[in-house]
Amino acid sequence: MKKGTLTVTIFWLGVVTISLFWHVADEKREHEQLALETARAFFQQIVITRAWNAALGGVYGPAGENLPPNPYLKDPLRDLSTEQGLKLTKINPAYMTRQIAEIAARKKGIQFHITSLKPIRPQNGAADWEVEWLQSFEQSSKEQGAFVFNGAKRIFRYMAPLYVEESCLRCHAEQGYKIGDIRGGISVVIPYLAKQDNFTLFAGYSIIAVLGAVLIITGGALLGRKRVLLLQANRSLQTEVAERQKLIHELEEALSQIKTLRGIVPICSYCKQIRDDQGYWNQLEAYISKHSSAEFSHGICPKCMKELFPEIEADKK
Repeated sequence: MKKGTLTVTIFWLGVVTISLFWHVADEKREHEQLALETARAFFQQIVITRAWNAALGGVYGPAGENLPPNPYLKDPLRDLSTEQGLKLTKINPAYMTRQIAEIAARKKGIQFHITSLKPIRPQNGAADWEVEWLQSFEQSSKEQGAFVFNGAKRIFRYMAPLYVEESCLRCHAEQGYKIGDIRGGISVVIPYLAKQDNFTLFAGYSIIAVLGAVLIITGGALLGRKRVLLLQANRSLQTEVAERQKLIHELEEALSQIKTLRGIVPICSYCKQIRDDQGYWNQLEAYISKHSSAEFSHGICPKCMKELFPEIEADKK
């Protein structure tokens, strides 16, 4: 029973351990999926904003320290002046994306980076991990995402490609791009995500494992005790059965030694001899002794005494 209890306990702990690791892996998948969907949503928002800008052919803003003219934009209408003397500069999709990324960097929140393997602006050059993912896009990969540690902080990196559209050719046609080509990509870095509370999870599963083991061991002990009691009762019953069988055997032997007379016994009306099964006539005493356990002791009854020995009766008087 102890071996069986140990086996069940080990099996229970194994099931709990497998369930724990499955739960941890499932939570990890959920966190990764949440991070991926969040980063994908920010990427799509930037793409939509760029499409709005491109549809307008670019937008203008007041040129100044916070918005200097884009030296990489080759457009004769890059800089304009209003009748009031206000100087304006054109903000194309790439410049707008960079402006949004710089604002996000100052907020120390989600970071964006527009980059390419062949950037017009050197500062848009790709980091090592961005180069690897940009190359994967050229191998038909649609997006990339992964958790990494930036020092002690865990961050999620995401990147998806930017495809060349007709509005892009005004600046990038001279680089040999055509519509549908991968121009580059936008990376999104999410610096803070909800942490997995593995301590609570491990603590909960540990409690379940211990309680289950205690119940199994306790139940095993109770079953073991009941088994001992059942074995004792079984041995007592076997002893009682053996004693009764012995008694039955003794009774059967005793019955086998009992002789009885049954049926019609032929007896002579005069001499009182009895005829046996072989046709011989036997004295009454001999026949009864042979066919039963009865034994005889001889004597004379008062009647016969008077008839056979009258002188003895006379002396008594």
